[in-house]
Amino acid sequence: MKVLHVNTVDFGGAATACLRIHKGLLKHGIDSKVLFLQRTKNNAETYEFIGPQKGKLGKIADRVTGKVKYLRNRAKVVALQSKLKPGMIYSEPTSEYDITQSPLYQEADIIQLNWVRGLVDEPSFFAKNTKPVVWRMPDLYTCGGGYHYELGFPFKALEPELTTNEKVRKEALKGADLTMVPISNWVKEKADKSDIIGRFNKRVIHNGIDSEVFRPHDAVFARKVFNLPLDKTILLFGSDIPHDERKGYGLLLEALKQIDNSSLCICVFGSGVVPEAANVYQVGHINDDRLLSVLYSAADYFVMPSVEEAFGQVTIESAACGTPVVSFPNGGSKDIIIEGLNGCLATNFTADALAIALKKALSTNFNREAIIADTLKRFNINDKINEYISLYKSLLSTSS
Repeated sequence: MKVLHVNTVDFGGAATACLRIHKGLLKHGIDSKVLFLQRTKNNAETYEFIGPQKGKLGKIADRVTGKVKYLRNRAKVVALQSKLKPGMIYSEPTSEYDITQSPLYQEADIIQLNWVRGLVDEPSFFAKNTKPVVWRMPDLYTCGGGYHYELGFPFKALEPELTTNEKVRKEALKGADLTMVPISNWVKEKADKSDIIGRFNKRVIHNGIDSEVFRPHDAVFARKVFNLPLDKTILLFGSDIPHDERKGYGLLLEALKQIDNSSLCICVFGSGVVPEAANVYQVGHINDDRLLSVLYSAADYFVMPSVEEAFGQVTIESAACGTPVVSFPNGGSKDIIIEGLNGCLATNFTADALAIALKKALSTNFNREAIIADTLKRFNINDKINEYISLYKSLLSTSS
């Protein structure tokens, strides 16, 4: 069985989840490869799309042509996205690429689409495709005409594009035979209601966690690694775009005004920068997962104030390190958090509700070993990989 994963870039949350599935399949003896439009890292069996093989000069020409196409298409999308608020993402179901030309596509038995904006041209791909397709849903992109999350949409300035994209996608998928894999029950609920993909079979497969990487470390050691105070209660927050309204950092700050925060501090990680303030520590972007597990171990609580989140990989990463989570009742957190066992959920999406959840968490004596045990029971990466393998086998047996 040969599986080809397709993802636009090899960085970011969706790419991380895609690569974890890919690596898990390799460990299980599955012939797995990943096709990227932009490949910046040397992960095993990952490749950059450069069109059909034509010898060395042909490869160079394809690479240059591909880059020009990418920049041209990106310029158009960036111009449209410039109308949106920070963090809002707009994408189109068309591109100037034909991934069916790739030898990787041609030799594969199963195609798994992931985050494919700007890479997969849906009209031509589904017209030519002859293989079983699994479309993993890391957000709501496939549900509509270009939005990845609902916050801020419908957006009047983009209504013509969104309407056109919906028509294009509906037509492209009209004769398609797809299996959708939402990464949370919330994403599945949205997909079921979609006029575009509601009719397709769906199977929820949560993201998984590798306990060999994400594991607890001594808290004092962890705080010393990041030069964090030993005498404070640390709330950890992570985002590459902290000023993104969807990520809720502003709501977290508002919530903290409502509780006694003299003994609290916030630790922020990610490539974005928040305004400097007393008791706010910024440790920047962390590329190494093992180092990230040390940071989770340094915190007393992880806070997930996102008002929309398809899953929230950081939530299970934190829990795998024994750190409880305080969260809004967003899509992924409702699947992950068991009240009082591994964290606390706010009752609604307000700063007042988040403050109440924080107070409850601060007064709860969480059992870190129980948090870890529950996380590995429900989100073990090996179990998730076996779910994918089972799905692939069932699709291949049906198509043969």
